Amino acid sequence: MIAAAVLLWAGAAPAGEPAKPGPDPQTVLAIRVAQVDALERLADLVLGARLSAEKTIRQTVEAESDGEIAIRMLLRSARMAAEPRVYSNGVAEVDLEMALDDVAGHIRALGILGASKASGLADLEYRAIDGYLRASGSGRPQPDVTPDVLKGVVAAKPEDLPEMFPVGWQRVTATGRLAAIREARRRAYGAMAALVREIHLGQTDKVADLVGRDAPAATMFDAFVRSLAVTGEPRLMPDRIAEVETAASVRDVIRLLKDIRTLRAGDGRWTADDIDQISVSLKTERLTVTGRGMPPPQEVGAETPRVAGGAPLPDWATEVYEARATAQFSDEIEARPQARLLAARSAKVRAIADLEKQLGALKLADGRTLRERSTKDEVFRRDVKTFLSSAKTVLSRATQDEKAWEVVLRLPLIRLYEFSRPGE
Repeated sequence: MIAAAVLLWAGAAPAGEPAKPGPDPQTVLAIRVAQVDALERLADLVLGARLSAEKTIRQTVEAESDGEIAIRMLLRSARMAAEPRVYSNGVAEVDLEMALDDVAGHIRALGILGASKASGLADLEYRAIDGYLRASGSGRPQPDVTPDVLKGVVAAKPEDLPEMFPVGWQRVTATGRLAAIREARRRAYGAMAALVREIHLGQTDKVADLVGRDAPAATMFDAFVRSLAVTGEPRLMPDRIAEVETAASVRDVIRLLKDIRTLRAGDGRWTADDIDQISVSLKTERLTVTGRGMPPPQEVGAETPRVAGGAPLPDWATEVYEARATAQFSDEIEARPQARLLAARSAKVRAIADLEKQLGALKLADGRTLRERSTKDEVFRRDVKTFLSSAKTVLSRATQDEKAWEVVLRLPLIRLYEFSRPGE
């Protein structure tokens, strides 16, 4: 997350200046909810990309949830592309972005493309703008979040995704939540078994060699793993991933392995001292793993419309304004990258000015133009300024003659309709 967001959430002040009051907890929560919404839309962007004419990434990984969980875990590291936008009615908006190369590399590492599908990410590449995948989300304060959860959200570091149930799980049935927790617990036990089996006994052997294919030994090993208690309560993370943590004492693991060695008395490859050395090589007294699971798709309900209310939308609320602008490269700047950066910024400023001009002439429900209302309503004017900063860059490139930079911005008007309504 960017430093500005850290300052916004933490209420920090530069060194030498008095500390500023902390932010309103409900504002922090609204920003976090917007972050979760943006994460979900970023996941939809990635998972909805086509690998072929027949299958999307989501359809390719749906048979086993490992792939989707791995992608969603990666997306947790998406950074804010700009400061959060907060409107006077408490609604917050967040823009997240992640480098296309990072996402594509992760998907290739999952092995779902196959040897003959090196170019299978063309659709994902098409969805990127200027080398980044971006998504925006909005959120409101949540009245159903308990004070303890709210306190944890405020205390969390901006780069961490805190648990804030029921955020992210409102559309999941109770059966779906239980299924996700069960799957997370199963995976936690599987991860612990895999971790212990990989522990070295001596220079070449591992615990897996000690357990071997001996049925009684394997049964004893599996019974030990299944007897481990879950550490703390399951965590229902807001990106719809349930997390369950389990731990094993290294001392108990050593005792188990000695019992297995005794059970396999005919195999003298390992001594008690070899097993005792585990505590030295591991350099810890406790092994901890986390299992993750997601609810079955059929237990997740459809998304509710963003705009509530029975009144039909005016025609303009469904429109998307667009502005295109260019800026020449400066002859006074020899460094080409810097010249391009400054030209891109200048082009974006011009495009925003164009959007502002278009918005000014828009007639609102009360018959006034947006410019007329802004002149007399300071709060509305600030919201319009915030709204303009939400314009999305859909094109950012050098012109064909390589002498200027071109930017195209788009601005859906639905958010303007929401905060311009009476009572908002």
